[in-house]
Amino acid sequence: MERYVQSSTSVIEPKGKESLMLGKKAKLCDMEGQPVANAIIMSLDKSKMVMGKSLGEEYYEVDILFAYKPNAPLFVKDNERKTVQDAVGSHIVWFRDFVELDET
Repeated sequence: MERYVQSSTSVIEPKGKESLMLGKKAKLCDMEGQPVANAIIMSLDKSKMVMGKSLGEEYYEVDILFAYKPNAPLFVKDNERKTVQDAVGSHIVWFRDFVELDET
């Protein structure tokens, strides 16, 4: 069972290792595990809706800062955003299994 703690900003965050990822830089990888973008993890809230998807157990909300592979397709697309370059500067969803913390 996952435990939650109420923070002073009224945001419910998961307690434990995963909550340490919030606000951290990360590399977004494609299906082959190759980095396609640099991003910041914005939300881990499983009930939050982003791009019409509930984050649930599958996604993180991320803010793309820089595209390593601008033409790489997004996992979840919408009318305005189809490639990584289209999403630079915006919040999107990315599969959790393809997000790596950037230790640099």
